[in-house]
Amino acid sequence: MKIPFAQLQSQLSNNLAPIYFVSGDEPFQVDEACRMIRTTAEQQGFTERQVLHVERGFDWTALIAESNNLSLFAEKKLIELRIPNAKPGREGTKALQEFAAAFPQDTCLLISAGKLDAAQTRSKWLKSLEQAGVLLQVWPVETARLPQWIKQRLALRKLSASPEALKLLADRVEGNLLAADQELEKLRLLYGEGELSTEQIRSAVSDSARYDIFSFADVALAGESARVSKLLFGLKAEGVEPILMLWALHREIRTLCLIQAEIKNGSNIDRAMAGQRVWDKRKSLIKGALQRSSLEKAERWLKHSRQIDRIIKGQEAGRAWDELLELALQVAGQPLLANCE
Repeated sequence: MKIPFAQLQSQLSNNLAPIYFVSGDEPFQVDEACRMIRTTAEQQGFTERQVLHVERGFDWTALIAESNNLSLFAEKKLIELRIPNAKPGREGTKALQEFAAAFPQDTCLLISAGKLDAAQTRSKWLKSLEQAGVLLQVWPVETARLPQWIKQRLALRKLSASPEALKLLADRVEGNLLAADQELEKLRLLYGEGELSTEQIRSAVSDSARYDIFSFADVALAGESARVSKLLFGLKAEGVEPILMLWALHREIRTLCLIQAEIKNGSNIDRAMAGQRVWDKRKSLIKGALQRSSLEKAERWLKHSRQIDRIIKGQEAGRAWDELLELALQVAGQPLLANCE
């Protein structure tokens, strides 16, 4: 069954499907969908959770092994399978089809993946998952729909705002739902429940961080290592959260990785960029970054960004700001921290 994001809560309230496939390139909504599914599963007794990361060399027999391996103390298990590039490969597609054909009882499989291409949406393995469970493709919120999205997020916090105030807020956070949600939480903390005025939003919500985090990613793509360091330390001093900077940089790295993969598979650079919806005004910037990178490098950068995400969330030891600077410098073509001190 295929459903839009807006229908997920309703579907979860009716019954928990044995399989969920959440796909898209808008990280905030993908994470939120997975969190909603995870919460519902826990409420329904899926007390054991196992997370599998599909990377190069991943052993797909681990999926079947985990599904058949309930602990002595848990009656139900949630298996989270994370496929960043949405390409499980030959062994993976076979394993997923087998799982969909005979999924074990008391097990829920939650798959999160990157954006699916047209060929993947027609593939047998995806159709088998869709027939056995729920397919949810997450799309970016269009500019015209952003005020309504913000209105809905405000309502969850028992807040409201006039159309003018909603438009102002949308203009300030356009293109970054994570930043938008954080701004809404800040408004709740500042003013409490009730209606927000345009002046309250104007005084509380700054748009400088939004543009600066994208500038941070862009100077890395442009290979300007000195500016990378300057922007990072400046944003850190201003109190910008590292997760926002990582989000902006990860988005560009993922685009590079997908384009490099298409080029490796025989596509030319212009067709590959068109497939990833690279705007005309950004093509020269992306081309320059592609010339300094390779598919192998981009995959290493994606792996590094996932490590930084775990560090920021306290799931792994490390110095998030140092790792973030190192990653940005790698993208800029200058991986040695010592060179920018």
